[in-house]
Amino acid sequence: MESRMTPQRPNAEPKGEIAAKEARLLDRFTWANFTCTQSTGGVAILLSETPHKFRGLQTVGAVVFILNLVLFVCFTTAMICRFIQRPSNLRKSVTKPPEAYFTGSLWLSVATIIMCMQRFGVPHAGPWIIVAIRVLFWTYAAITLAYSISIFVVMFALSPLKPGSMSPPMFLMIFNAMLTGTIASSIAADQPLSQRMAIIVAGIAFQGLGWILCLLFLPLFMNNMLINGLGPVNQRPGLFICVGSSGYTIVALIGCAKAIPDGYGYFAKHPTASETLNVVALWIGIFLWLFTFWLFAIALVSHVPIVISKCCNDISQPQMNFTLPWWSIIFPNVGFTIATSYIGEELESNAIAWVATVMTVLVFVAWLMDLFLHLKSIFQRRIM
Repeated sequence: MESRMTPQRPNAEPKGEIAAKEARLLDRFTWANFTCTQSTGGVAILLSETPHKFRGLQTVGAVVFILNLVLFVCFTTAMICRFIQRPSNLRKSVTKPPEAYFTGSLWLSVATIIMCMQRFGVPHAGPWIIVAIRVLFWTYAAITLAYSISIFVVMFALSPLKPGSMSPPMFLMIFNAMLTGTIASSIAADQPLSQRMAIIVAGIAFQGLGWILCLLFLPLFMNNMLINGLGPVNQRPGLFICVGSSGYTIVALIGCAKAIPDGYGYFAKHPTASETLNVVALWIGIFLWLFTFWLFAIALVSHVPIVISKCCNDISQPQMNFTLPWWSIIFPNVGFTIATSYIGEELESNAIAWVATVMTVLVFVAWLMDLFLHLKSIFQRRIM
């Protein structure tokens, strides 16, 4: 009896080669991809915070939030598959720069999801979601505090910095703890009085931790530019990262001050403290705003020669191609824009409110640009 065998197509790749290609593809899927989800979640929050709203804007924000959830699940699944295929990649990814710096992007993405739950879930769900958000807040605070301690010990022990080698993504190791203060400013006002004070106090404490660490990193960041210049053109959008340090600090201080419960606990004993802290938070925010703009302007102006050479078709100058640090254009500027909006609201300035609205539009356009370029780069196999 003749054995029946299915003829193999001559051009078909053996299963082993296909599996090897898939493994190599997953090897190139790094923590840096979560800069996409942290930025997408930030845009959803920004749309809900913009001073001048139109009908349907909240729906647009909700759609962006849902997109962010889908991306977050896909990226997390890809990372899990990567580590299952090659368990050694897990240790390498959290101990060796530059990928280790981007581990903070995972927790920043989680922070934006919690804040989006507050913005888009609380108005439409029952009291249970307020309890769920509170539990998530304290869990996030505990995890990011442990992460902030452990990641720095790992960096000190295994990857000490050389003079002039400061990398902008290092700020991501700090921002995840700092965003605890931003979450607190977002959720505190809807929490019960018995829980609100603890959330506000924790938020301010975490914001202090993040801001002080950023103050230690900013001189290294400036020193790196003085020694090495503005860096490669493809990585230059990463210069926007430091804008978030003071931008989110302004948001946390003003937001937590606005959520202070009048006549409760400490503020019952000190009735003038609430108004005083609101005034102090606003003027500290104004104090920090121009510094934030200065950091933003440096990052923005550094791109002008590249744009001019692109418009003039000057092929002698290096051309920019999309890389994952391009998402730095979005997330830090979300904090800067919301900070501007809060200052305008507190000062009751319509002019500042319009500035914040224009900034919102520009950040949203930049987000669409990054999303398109990210997808284009994947299809063209220039990343992964």
